[in-house]
Amino acid sequence: MRIAGLTALAAGALVLPALLAPTASAEVEDITISAWGNSEIPVACDYVGANCTVMARMFGSDYALPATLTINGQELTSAERLDYPDRERSALRGTWRPPAKGTYTIVATQGSSTKTLVIEITGDAQLGSGSAGLFPTGSS
Repeated sequence: MRIAGLTALAAGALVLPALLAPTASAEVEDITISAWGNSEIPVACDYVGANCTVMARMFGSDYALPATLTINGQELTSAERLDYPDRERSALRGTWRPPAKGTYTIVATQGSSTKTLVIEITGDAQLGSGSAGLFPTGSS
């Protein structure tokens, strides 16, 4: 009887720290996308073949957790990781060229946090005549 009581006490001692441990704190803050115009001024990424910069920013004490950036389900392979330990922040930044007109869903994920940005590419290649078409959905 005494051994069973000690076993239960030991099992409780192992479970208690897990219950009291702080939860992971990593969150995707936002996703931005822009292209560069002829005069080095950022413009909307709204035409086929635009040289677009996609960036997702993350924050929290677990800012260094692995993160992904996808466009229509395909990982943005050009994305580079930027870490700012003194601010508990990180970012993924990469270049993307929209291959065709249409709707594109950009998703940034870190841990259990996710943000989504939906954009519409409406302009023909090299013309940039489309509308600004940025529609953030902000799902978390």
